[in-house]
Amino acid sequence: MTFAGPKAVYADTWACPPEKDYLSENRLFVAHVTPANKEAKPKLEVLKIEDSQRTPLWHCTLGNEGGPMDVFISDDGKYTATVNECSRRVHGGLGEYVVAFYNKDGLIKNYSLEQILHYPEDIDAQEFMKLVSRSVSGRGWAYRPMFLDEYNDKLYFCVWLLYGQRWLAWQVSTGEEVTINDQMVVRWNEKGRLWARRDGIESKYWGPAAAFLGKFRINEDRKIIESLLADNNFYTRPVNKWRGAFIRYDASSPKRARAESILAQWDSKPVRKPGGSGQAYYYLGILEGIVKLTQAPKAGDHRLCIYLIPSTTDKEKWYSKVPVHRITDYFWEYSFHNHEWPGTDIPFHIQGVTPGKYWAKAVWDKAKPYNFGDNYIKGPPQPGDYQSVDSPIMTVRAGETIQNVTIDCTGKVTNGAD
Repeated sequence: MTFAGPKAVYADTWACPPEKDYLSENRLFVAHVTPANKEAKPKLEVLKIEDSQRTPLWHCTLGNEGGPMDVFISDDGKYTATVNECSRRVHGGLGEYVVAFYNKDGLIKNYSLEQILHYPEDIDAQEFMKLVSRSVSGRGWAYRPMFLDEYNDKLYFCVWLLYGQRWLAWQVSTGEEVTINDQMVVRWNEKGRLWARRDGIESKYWGPAAAFLGKFRINEDRKIIESLLADNNFYTRPVNKWRGAFIRYDASSPKRARAESILAQWDSKPVRKPGGSGQAYYYLGILEGIVKLTQAPKAGDHRLCIYLIPSTTDKEKWYSKVPVHRITDYFWEYSFHNHEWPGTDIPFHIQGVTPGKYWAKAVWDKAKPYNFGDNYIKGPPQPGDYQSVDSPIMTVRAGETIQNVTIDCTGKVTNGAD
């Protein structure tokens, strides 16, 4: 195992690989993986599916330390390709089995990440690190599309190299790397697009799927990327200086942010704001402001929620549906460990807002029963909570930032929602 060159390293979790089934594309065969334990290495068993029954065909021991992250099985059940596209340590992805091929006789051929990328034979350390992302426990190199493809009477395992923006391929029956010609590239680009449009964009691989579609800039694919601009999942994080003061709460939708970035590149616009001060937005808007509280929060105080509510919503029933654009955060002690806690004026920043007219609502869900969460509202604010009362209508425009919004969340609820 060789690491080359300095690069940012991030902490992550080392979840144990699961016992799992992997179906062939024609759904007639299944590869069942039993991960390693203290007594045995991981095991792969191939079974035929017939009349809802599974008939064992062959099995073998895998080389991974824990188990592969994914398995691809041929439509005749004769071959499997195992892969660690994001090679975490527990999957053995830092070793010699990042990609491997098996049949009924066992291992055909296996590759480490260095062998896949031809380091140090064909590229130097700097080039190698440009093709790899690193965390504490793993290295990422390919996330999708990847698939088996029978072409000119040969079966290939094809992988899109994420950072290198090119295809890699091996002949499955021999495990040998393939020299890729222009016809293969055209064919696999189209198969990759079909995967992205049909399956990828609705899967956990939506990010690579959208990026792959954005690479080719085909008009019929643009609407698929634009659909991500309407994603409803916003996430909140506190922003702090390193071992210093709290700065603000940020809320954003990862899918909206990725779609903005891909569309900006598509339209030849800068992805970052001038000076590198955050992502530029062209198709959605941004809102910045301060929410005022009666007292500074302390550890254990329940959620502070800030909502942008469409102007057409009945103000008496605003809580009947969770607003899409929101900041919700609990004042966990660990969130501000070794940091200065927020004061009574709390800055916030919501990016990726759908253009339109809104009014703002803030609730400090301070008293039981707690009705407000990340993605639910059980009812109106209760006695002991604090809320904002009045808010002007704000017009959010694409590519613009509304600044200096002040939300006064100092109205104590005495008899339920006002």
